[in-house]
Amino acid sequence: MKNVVFATAMIASLAACAPMPRSNPLSRAQADGLAIGAIEVVTTGAAFESARAGDYASALDPDLTAALEREFADRRAPNGANLLVDIARLNVADSGRTAFGWDQSKLIGQARLTTADGAVIATYPVQVTAGEAAKTRTGALIDTAIASSTNYYQDLVVTFAEDLRELIEQ
Repeated sequence: MKNVVFATAMIASLAACAPMPRSNPLSRAQADGLAIGAIEVVTTGAAFESARAGDYASALDPDLTAALEREFADRRAPNGANLLVDIARLNVADSGRTAFGWDQSKLIGQARLTTADGAVIATYPVQVTAGEAAKTRTGALIDTAIASSTNYYQDLVVTFAEDLRELIEQ
């Protein structure tokens, strides 16, 4: 019986060390050598799910474009792949609703890498959240006073750019 338990433990530990299959549509070499030419963000048709999200409707395109340009600055090249980001949804929650667990800020979109002639090289769905419910009522009251929807919005934009880079490079 001891040997069965030991063998099962060994198999489980080896399985935990096994590499996960790549979910990136790019090969490792393509991901490592990828250059980005143009970056375009499209918010037309996006659902702005809250009044606060609507306040950022005109800012989302330039803010996310700037965050992506900063994130991919070291990969920019004139003849690189085009990075096209289509935003589907933006929700910017009130700090009180977030602190009490009633709402959460989200930014959802899809990024496509394309060639100069428009052929799709890879597609990446991206969904990021900002803010979380406090664990206690006192914590919720403090979070309501300290947190702000502006901070949630900024976190969403920066995290979207960072997560997209991670997806492309994994």
